[in-house]
Amino acid sequence: MRQLYYIVVALLLCGACDKQGGYVIRGSFPGLKDGMIVKLNQIEDPFNEINLSIDTVRNGQFELKGVTPSPVFCKITISNKDLVTDKKEIKNNGTLLFLDNSKMELQAEHYDSLSYIIFMHPLSTRGKAKVTGGPLQTEFNHYREVLQPLEADTDIPSSKLLEARFYKHQYSPEEYSKLYEEQYPLLLSRQAKVDAARMDFIRQYPTSPLSLYIAETLINTEFSRTKEELEELSRITAHVEDSVRKPRFLKRMELAQFQYKGVIYTDLSLETPTGENVKLSEHIQPGRYTILDFWASWCGPCKAAIPSIKKLYNEYSREMLDVISVSVDEKNADWQKALKEEKMEWAQLRAAQRESMMELSFKYNLLSIPRLMLVDPEGKVVFSGNDADALRLTFKQLVRE
Repeated sequence: MRQLYYIVVALLLCGACDKQGGYVIRGSFPGLKDGMIVKLNQIEDPFNEINLSIDTVRNGQFELKGVTPSPVFCKITISNKDLVTDKKEIKNNGTLLFLDNSKMELQAEHYDSLSYIIFMHPLSTRGKAKVTGGPLQTEFNHYREVLQPLEADTDIPSSKLLEARFYKHQYSPEEYSKLYEEQYPLLLSRQAKVDAARMDFIRQYPTSPLSLYIAETLINTEFSRTKEELEELSRITAHVEDSVRKPRFLKRMELAQFQYKGVIYTDLSLETPTGENVKLSEHIQPGRYTILDFWASWCGPCKAAIPSIKKLYNEYSREMLDVISVSVDEKNADWQKALKEEKMEWAQLRAAQRESMMELSFKYNLLSIPRLMLVDPEGKVVFSGNDADALRLTFKQLVRE
């Protein structure tokens, strides 16, 4: 009788666990070896991965279990690190998934058919490895099938530009300019196709948590979406139910009203090298383009961009183009020393007050530097990024138009 009682209690507890829900991801396919380490990591912030579950392959199979409060973008990696002595033989193969509380299976032709993943990007699409199970994962697999060829096309000019920037010293100025003028417009056109495909997916699945995630990635790049695009994203995703992501998305949409492409720049209270308090608007003259260069004395990439800015500044008259550098240096002495060293001929200002730094963070989403922005003759922000060469090409294209 007592034994029957314990069996009933155990069954009730199991039933309670089932009602609470959770995810289970299993895998068993050729090439899996006992002792391989299997990890499930959340990678929505690729620089701050969060491990959600871990298992060791036993009898040629693994099982990852847990509960997620909200659907999240993840990767599964399977490492043979503990099974090899030669570091050159170490593999960390895996695949991507959009995790929810479902029963899923990682399917692969072979361990070697899994992709090698850096950050959120599979560097190889060998084989047909994917996670299946649940309607949300079905949507994600559809999304990947559509996006993968488009992203592969985008990777070509992106890789060429990245390599050129890294090995810029190996190019003549003419060679470098020619490469950029060829590859940057190509990158923009192909990225536009990727973004269009993302928008189409959101329209097709307006109530999906995955659509909310995609919408969030689209608005996280400041000053790149138009006001109309932001309004459409807000309208389409209004009925998505996600208690974790939805509040964050709505908060980001509030900030986006100051950071869409074509928005009038936000005025700031700043300080001159002589200690005078001025407004940014006092230095931005209507009727001409203005480059806003946000930098600091301690920022190496900021200083590396200065020669390109100088070249552009000297190439055009002040009636057409002006430059304003805004330093975020905390110490005035560091700023003054850098001004003497860099010898920049245009207006120099500093966000010396705490309120100014708050405005930069809130209205401009200035979380890192360098940040280069281009304000058009009507005061609209038409470019924002950290690449001086991309800024140059954008400006020249606008002038030609």
